[in-house]
Amino acid sequence: MKKTFIYAGSVGTGKSGKGSISGSGEGVYSFLLEEDGLRPINVAESNNAGIICVSSDHKYIYAANETKDFDGGLNGSGGGVSAYRINEDGSLSKLNDSISYGSRTSNVAVSKDGRYLLCSNHGSHTTVTCSYVKDEEGRWILKRGFDDSSIASFHINEDGSIGELCDLKVFDGSGYWIYGGGQSTSHLHCVRVDDHGLVYGCNRGADEIEVLRLHEDGTLTVLNRYKTEKGYAPRHMEIDKENDILYVCNENYPCVSVYRVDPNNGELTHLQTIATMDEEYMKKHPLPHFEKEHCGRDEKNTSGMKDPEIRMPSDLHLSYDKRFLYVSNRSMFNKDNNGSIACFKVNEDHTLSFIEVFELPGRDPRGFNTSQCDNHLIVGLCDANRICIYETDEETGKITSLVNEIESASPASFVWL
Repeated sequence: MKKTFIYAGSVGTGKSGKGSISGSGEGVYSFLLEEDGLRPINVAESNNAGIICVSSDHKYIYAANETKDFDGGLNGSGGGVSAYRINEDGSLSKLNDSISYGSRTSNVAVSKDGRYLLCSNHGSHTTVTCSYVKDEEGRWILKRGFDDSSIASFHINEDGSIGELCDLKVFDGSGYWIYGGGQSTSHLHCVRVDDHGLVYGCNRGADEIEVLRLHEDGTLTVLNRYKTEKGYAPRHMEIDKENDILYVCNENYPCVSVYRVDPNNGELTHLQTIATMDEEYMKKHPLPHFEKEHCGRDEKNTSGMKDPEIRMPSDLHLSYDKRFLYVSNRSMFNKDNNGSIACFKVNEDHTLSFIEVFELPGRDPRGFNTSQCDNHLIVGLCDANRICIYETDEETGKITSLVNEIESASPASFVWL
């Protein structure tokens, strides 16, 4: 019988520095899924390895280390990426690390052929660089800058370790909420790559989806900087690779957007935006529609960054058969509310129909994942230091029961093999 292994990236301060959220995680955790629950195998230490991914041959795990000083040197030297080998017993062995050539590495992805590792660096809208320049009238004025936000491409060596940097693309810009909501500067939160060699970045800071071409030599060309709904802040993405469909959860408001992508030129067509909370909730907190290009200082910011009642979507995944989509909603700033998982039916035209919201026993479901072979999903409750595995109904997609749970330090993302 084939063994099932689960790997969990965890949020933690690590050896040095901090990310956007504090936690007690020590690296990447390995588990064996048995009939009576999850059995811990080992912890591969890393510096704030919140987001992980797996190679297409399931031999290696890669982690994004969200920090500003990964190498332990000067604060502001940047984040890092780490490579691990998956051993026969499911444990992980560290292969190597590399700086990420950007601050606060937020996500990692591997190309289909396993030759390249992509990472996003979301920079920081709170780390300010200052310089003085002359204005048009010759007066010295203060100019503020922020950490760059970027997508980097690395060569992957034959042994799975991280090789040389192939290319680095830096993205500037700002979003709708330039005076709040984390949109004062570009902020790339997610990177994905499809089977056509297109690379996508969710730029929550600039209200954009960045589309790039990954070339045979590992270099990148920017094809499209698609502007999304104003102020919605796209955070994470799931790709239906067979149908060239992107599902994007927006962090500032509880909703998910659906796009069709042209694999030839990277052009996106918006198909739908749908709420991730039930009808009763949405009556109290309707999704906003803005007319202005940028908000004014006197305009109310209704996003989850300012209104503690607003749920903030964090992650999303398709079921193994692509019939259902699940999206996590966090209750970041209100201790009286729990987070949840929203369930959608995927229609024939790839749009979504709302099914239900399933409340979780914790506020911060920062990351989760679906099984690749059956009707289960695994949820990490970052604030509650707990991992929960749920069963879903094969016909309706609804979450039906809790089948396993285990304590685990600040779980933030999962790979299920």
